Amino acid sequence: MDPAPATPRWNLERPYLTGRFHQEAKVSASVQTTGSKPFSLDSYSRGSAGTVIGSYAVSVQELMVIDDLLSALVGIEGRYISIKKVRGKEGYVVFQIDSSMDLALQELTRRIFPLCEDFVLLSHFVESRSHFKNGLVNHALAAALRAFLLDYQAMVAQLEHQFRLGRLSVQGLWFFCQRMMSSLNALAVLVEKAISNNTSGSATLNLLQSQAKAMAGDSAVRSLLEKMTECASAAYLRMLERHVAVIQSVTWREECKREVALWSLEVAVLGGKQRLEGSGSA
Repeated sequence: MDPAPATPRWNLERPYLTGRFHQEAKVSASVQTTGSKPFSLDSYSRGSAGTVIGSYAVSVQELMVIDDLLSALVGIEGRYISIKKVRGKEGYVVFQIDSSMDLALQELTRRIFPLCEDFVLLSHFVESRSHFKNGLVNHALAAALRAFLLDYQAMVAQLEHQFRLGRLSVQGLWFFCQRMMSSLNALAVLVEKAISNNTSGSATLNLLQSQAKAMAGDSAVRSLLEKMTECASAAYLRMLERHVAVIQSVTWREECKREVALWSLEVAVLGGKQRLEGSGSA
């Protein structure tokens, strides 16, 4: 069996190709221009160098935190919202807020953070499982998740449009985000199990099926997981169909060989009988 093709280096090294490299590329440029100390993603926050958000009025804080949350919803740090990587867990991040912010705004902001963290985890899975070595089933699942995340990003773009028009508050942002919370959380749980168990092929399909059964009480989430199962199983069924076709072809050839051998034997026996009958009559 031929080994899987290697993933091109540019797919891993070029900045801005995936969300996980956004912060590293962004800050490395600023380090070169300012000559500051080396960058550490674990402790970086764009708002740390400026004025703390608590020094502004609550109404101004709300506008600032909404602007940061719209970035955090697609995995990008804001001025007062920072991202901290979870050590030992690739793809896992934790969002943190400036502690000087108004407490009511902090509470609403922290309610939205799980949605941001789930998006980052799903994006990491889509990028990492799209490599050749992960198999067609994971490729199909990653493609289905990518399509779902495009719809999610369209929702974020609509929220940003409302914010630019001055029609979005933190409470409104939380209200609109709740509709996506359960879906992204269910997919994040699925992805977390797939990453921890390093599933592929039929194991991924079994995991999808079990997660869909576990969400029987939520029809919308169950329907979403069943759709993911359908997309992922399409690649598996195509492979199975090819294998069955090959087996049938081999079986047919073997049967043809047996039929030819039997026919040859019958011809030989019939020819021998005819020779014996001819010699007896003579």
